[in-house]
Amino acid sequence: MKNKTLVFLLSLLALYQASALQRNYFTGDNYGVNSDVATVFDSAYYDKIVNNNPIWDLTFEQWFNGPHATGGWFGARNSLEEAGIVPVLSYIGNFAANPDGGKSRGASVTSSVNMGLGVDLKQVTSIKELDGWSIGNTWVWRFGDSLTKERIGNTFNVQQNFGSQTVRLQSLFLQYVKTFDDDWQLRVKFGRFAAGDNFLTKPIYWLYQNNAFDGNPVGIFNQTKWSAYPGSTWAAAAQIKYKDGQYFRAGVFQINTDRQDSVGMHGLDWSFHGEGVNANFEGGWDINHDDSGRSPGNISVGIAADWYNAQHNNNPLAYSPFNCTVYVQADYMVYNMGFVKQDEPYYIPRKGEKYRDLRGIILWGVFQYDPYENLAYMPYFANGGILFNAPFKSRADDVLCFGAAYGKYSSDLRDKERGSYEIALELNYKFQINRFSFLQPNIQYIINTKGGECPNALVLGMQFGLNL
Repeated sequence: MKNKTLVFLLSLLALYQASALQRNYFTGDNYGVNSDVATVFDSAYYDKIVNNNPIWDLTFEQWFNGPHATGGWFGARNSLEEAGIVPVLSYIGNFAANPDGGKSRGASVTSSVNMGLGVDLKQVTSIKELDGWSIGNTWVWRFGDSLTKERIGNTFNVQQNFGSQTVRLQSLFLQYVKTFDDDWQLRVKFGRFAAGDNFLTKPIYWLYQNNAFDGNPVGIFNQTKWSAYPGSTWAAAAQIKYKDGQYFRAGVFQINTDRQDSVGMHGLDWSFHGEGVNANFEGGWDINHDDSGRSPGNISVGIAADWYNAQHNNNPLAYSPFNCTVYVQADYMVYNMGFVKQDEPYYIPRKGEKYRDLRGIILWGVFQYDPYENLAYMPYFANGGILFNAPFKSRADDVLCFGAAYGKYSSDLRDKERGSYEIALELNYKFQINRFSFLQPNIQYIINTKGGECPNALVLGMQFGLNL
């Protein structure tokens, strides 16, 4: 029963990934809801060790080695999961300071609380015809001030969890998962969610604090009308995947009006009178995403197509009815040092993503291009990096990351950044304290800030999180 619950949660969260952005982060999320947080649920730990004891009756070791900072809720976690209801409660914080460069010096902290629920309808109702059907629901609470907005003045936000600073509904959807002949898996979902939850996203992207990398590579938001965490819209999406990792996914999303996406609406304006329609298509191959120990990777290509009144950069009175972005993304473990995990209780169990426990070096990269330069703010965008998973054998859940992002502003803009560029660099180390918490110090450097409007900026940051 508990294994079924874990599989349900993993599949549920894998589809509505995010973060994010601007995510936006969390659906993501890397430590968050879309990846590590989802895998730390382990009812067996509470069954065998904690039982129904309150958190104040636990020894420090029992509490520290558990998957949640708030314990088993007097046995309520197990009871809920056995009933087919899986709660998710997580926190992500981003500290950033610019001791040099930008418009002025300063520091700020932004915070994001993710509150989610997954419901297995067959398990809850005992109706066998509902096998494979589930409900996903997420709320996000964000607060804090942006260093990019208030002090630096650049385009690539140095705190990925800034945006929509309020409490809002992020998702509410119905999902169906069906496996055919053990070879093909079909996933279909519809309701309220974002394009960035399903397209142009990988666990790798959640390993950065700068929003140029986190969740979804940020270029697409400077090219087309694209929805992302913590926002949502009316949507329907489907994916078909072969057992060897080849997949194709497609989705259609309403383009919200500014009012529908406004902070004051809290994600509760569900009207169908949007600005237009966004359709997304992505095909790819998840290579060795299994427990074989072979080097994992991914290659995928996609297109985001929009039908709406797109304003021209060089003439605010002129509009076009269509815009689109094409993208390619790839990653591969070029140096494979094998599995490193033992059975220590503080390690994060990734039963459905065992390949992520391989120690080694991964290269990754993304390129996004909007052929309609007169409609895109930043028609060319590329980012990439290098990761060292478990750089120390004794630290199996730590990751050392470097990333670089480049965006070229449209030559048709009427602003000062016309035809120029911005570059963001980030070096970080994710220190996984235990299964429910991490610290991630980072150094960022912003080059040619907003096309050279402000001095280059040095940023010292710290990302931190809790699975509550």
